[in-house]
Amino acid sequence: MALSAGRATDPRRIAYVIASMITGGTQTHLLQVLRFLDRSRFAPSLFVLRDAGNLLGQARSLDLPVRTFGMSGTLRDPRDLRGLASMTTALRELRPQLVHGYLLRGNFYAAVAGRLAAVPAVVTSKRGLHRPSGAAERLAVRVSNSLSHAVTGNSQQVLRFTREVEGKIRAPLVMIPSGIDAARFDPQAVGVEAGRRLRAELGIGNAPLVGTAITFRPKKGFRLLFEAMAELLKSVPDAHLAVAGESEMAPEPAALVEQLGLAARVHLLGRRADMPAVLSALDVFVLPSQSEGMSNAVLEAMAMQLPVVATAVGGTPEVIEEGRSGFLTEARDAVSMAARVAALLRDPQLRVGVGACARERILATYCAPAMVRQMEELYARLLDGKNH
Repeated sequence: MALSAGRATDPRRIAYVIASMITGGTQTHLLQVLRFLDRSRFAPSLFVLRDAGNLLGQARSLDLPVRTFGMSGTLRDPRDLRGLASMTTALRELRPQLVHGYLLRGNFYAAVAGRLAAVPAVVTSKRGLHRPSGAAERLAVRVSNSLSHAVTGNSQQVLRFTREVEGKIRAPLVMIPSGIDAARFDPQAVGVEAGRRLRAELGIGNAPLVGTAITFRPKKGFRLLFEAMAELLKSVPDAHLAVAGESEMAPEPAALVEQLGLAARVHLLGRRADMPAVLSALDVFVLPSQSEGMSNAVLEAMAMQLPVVATAVGGTPEVIEEGRSGFLTEARDAVSMAARVAALLRDPQLRVGVGACARERILATYCAPAMVRQMEELYARLLDGKNH
């Protein structure tokens, strides 16, 4: 029996639920989904637990209803019970055919509110190697898993981790790889002037420039990043490092930069809405993560024909073909990361060749339109009652 409702010609209503729309990989992914979703088949709405978020404006610009619920998303705040009630009421009024949650808190509230509102299908998403901590998180994961009709993961490693950590899940686990807008992240379309302007702003001219996009959380690997940079300067003494994602140093990374003597070589770019321009300024992109699901930042850099040196964690080895479309290093090996970067900086021909293979890899497998088509087919299978 089909789960769908309404006339067959009506677009099916999908409610997406996420904790916040503050810049992050999952939020960027969700904006891509909303941008590329076939509106003749599906009518999206966005429900956000928290009111603040610098990407809310971008979401609202995509011609869809966006609603926030004044929640903390902590799973313990009494306000969140009121938010859950409000979300349930909103879903009853909207009457979507499917609700799709993102990340631990978005999954929990999407599943509970969706079931309370009698939404026919619930999809939840796993996008990283996050081990639930504490009783509240473990309960939230068990509840959302038990209430889901399907659980998606953005890499095979994420799905393996989910099975190992969260135990048996009755719902089917479906791998849908991340995808990015390769037309936006296209070096030919972006051109070279934007990169030159950024270099001029940084005052580095044509000096070798290595870049990344991370926050200064330990799992994002800032220690490895700075230690590798210090090692790199031994062989490439005029190199600089640009970091998008943070505008100021927290105490621990600040102390490390000072200890390693990197203050004059590290440039914090803050959160950026112009990542294609930022990437066009770089010679090499690095990702030093200690834990990762599938990095949008790596996909974007590869689409911009940048050679990437990344740690072999999470879904990254599924994306990068070692020695062809990028290079992989161990997660705590600063010497190896520096050596790979140095080899690329010294050899322009190698940089061009690896970068060209990287973009080919993205175009073949990790484009946003293809990702969204796979998502749409999952929705259709659930709503048509096929469940396979």
